[in-house]
Amino acid sequence: MSNPQDNQRKPGSLDIDYRETNNITHVHAAIQREKMDPLSGSVPVPIWLMCIFILIFGWGAYYLGEFNGGYDGSQFSETAGTGSSKKGGASAGGPAVVETQVDRGRKIFMANCATCHQPTGLGQPNQYPPLAGSEFVNGTPKRLAMILLKGLQGPIKVEGHDFNGQMPVWASLGDKKIADVLTYIRQEWGNKGGPVTEKQIDNEKDEIRDHTDPWSAQDILNIPADAVLPGGEEAAPAPAPNAPAPAPAPGAAPQ
Repeated sequence: MSNPQDNQRKPGSLDIDYRETNNITHVHAAIQREKMDPLSGSVPVPIWLMCIFILIFGWGAYYLGEFNGGYDGSQFSETAGTGSSKKGGASAGGPAVVETQVDRGRKIFMANCATCHQPTGLGQPNQYPPLAGSEFVNGTPKRLAMILLKGLQGPIKVEGHDFNGQMPVWASLGDKKIADVLTYIRQEWGNKGGPVTEKQIDNEKDEIRDHTDPWSAQDILNIPADAVLPGGEEAAPAPAPNAPAPAPAPGAAPQ
């Protein structure tokens, strides 16, 4: 029998019974036999499903490699900045194509002049005079150089048609670009003018430096169509001393 005094608690004491009623080893064994509830997402992936994933990935990688390996960029050889180009570019392993003065002049014209004078050089009726066949374009390059360096204002007759407007000053392009665009204009649309050099533009700029107002049509026509603008292409070099004289043409009398 229990001691009655054991059931009595002193005031303020905790009601905790530290006596073990079960064997602790048995209790732990029971806990270890319990299986924890599976956590969400922790179920292992079946092997057959993993095999399917591997096959799909391998198939995709194979065909992607076939696509990249079979790409042929030659079909885009004419596009800007890729592959080769007929002008201004070079194909792989091929010689670089040198851009001519006419090529450069065409780009300058399209960017600055074609809006008014049109890509065809025919101008716009009653607004902007044509450049194709123009008497101001063919002949001496001095006329065109004067117009681009100082501008043109007032009535003008071109190829029998009257115009009255203003040609702005294009000196800001610089001597080289002016020479390039004038070379293009003088050799395009059936025009028969020769090339223009940067030196010619520089010489003309020095000559008309003190002229401040835009030219009139009469100012330009006062320049003869055959006027020489210094600084053009050099003449063919003279034969070297002691060089053999060229053979006379068949039938020519000996000198």
